[in-house]
Amino acid sequence: MKALKQLLAAALVLAVLAAAGLFLRRSLDNRKAGAEQRGTPVVGRVVVHEVKEDDFVEQVEVVGTVRSFESIDVSARVTEVVEKIEFTDGQSVEKGQPLVKLSSAEDEARLAAARAQLAEHERELARLRQLAADGAVSSVLVEERETLAEVALRQIQEVEARLADRLITAPFRGVLGLRNISAGTLISPGTVIATLDQIDRVRLDFAVPEVFIAELEIGRAVQARSAAYPGRVFAARVAQISSRVDPATRALVVRADIDNADHALRPGMLLTATLSRAPRRAPAVPERALAPVYRQVYIFVVTGSEGDLRVERRAVEIGLRKTGFVEVTAGLKAGETVVTDGYMGLADGSPVEITGRFRAAAPAYNPRTN
Repeated sequence: MKALKQLLAAALVLAVLAAAGLFLRRSLDNRKAGAEQRGTPVVGRVVVHEVKEDDFVEQVEVVGTVRSFESIDVSARVTEVVEKIEFTDGQSVEKGQPLVKLSSAEDEARLAAARAQLAEHERELARLRQLAADGAVSSVLVEERETLAEVALRQIQEVEARLADRLITAPFRGVLGLRNISAGTLISPGTVIATLDQIDRVRLDFAVPEVFIAELEIGRAVQARSAAYPGRVFAARVAQISSRVDPATRALVVRADIDNADHALRPGMLLTATLSRAPRRAPAVPERALAPVYRQVYIFVVTGSEGDLRVERRAVEIGLRKTGFVEVTAGLKAGETVVTDGYMGLADGSPVEITGRFRAAAPAYNPRTN
């Protein structure tokens, strides 16, 4: 009985050892198979884009205010009663066109008297000259009458000047604003009758950062936009540049002229002016092709030939951006092919398979339509 028990124990030990050996062998086979599988590189499926050059330009947008090319507050030079108003609100007027006539009855009477006196002096002067030629009177009398005639002429000119002050005319061609007076109003110097603005051409004043000073010059093109006219671009040109930079804002005021034949722009309107500099052509890649790591940006460039395509992880420098695209200033050239989708998990030298081509950037988000 004791021998039988020993035999059974030995058989049990052998069975356990056999099972352990089988398990160990299978584990080794599985590890070997896994190692062989890991040694076989995984082919990445990617979407690519061929790099092309595009136009890039640095731009700065600033806010400016529209001003009239010429602008005044129409007022009187003397204190007098308004006799007649010869314009309507918002009327376009020409230079020299009468606007307001003030009461002038007293000065008109003085003018008539001065003219009558001058005529009398001229008749008497003609008679004395004839007598002086015959030797009947002395030349002193002729000279006295000439002086009186000259004084009468100056009196006429004085009264005519006073009458001119009582007829208010437009000093330049423009558009009148709202009327502030009525017939019979007693006005004085400083009383604003109406505004007059020349807006066939307007001025746009805006502040430009000092970093753009080197780019500013008379005649430089400027693009302006207004919220009142979505989609419309107003072409302007720099007409004047301030001689000083504001030490508080580090900017200087620039004035540009805009043709405004349709009177779309009005003084006081707010416009956004765009200044451009450093235009250039450079390689452009889709934004989704960028793989930033900390402060460095990488792009996966497809290399090799059909059947043996691999990617090169390349560091690049980027510049300006457009809708869906970005400028590459260093590390890439036109004609190369970059990965736009599927680069997650790729490493330098990884094999890839091209499954598609990048079509277009997604449209910009528009809260009105999206």
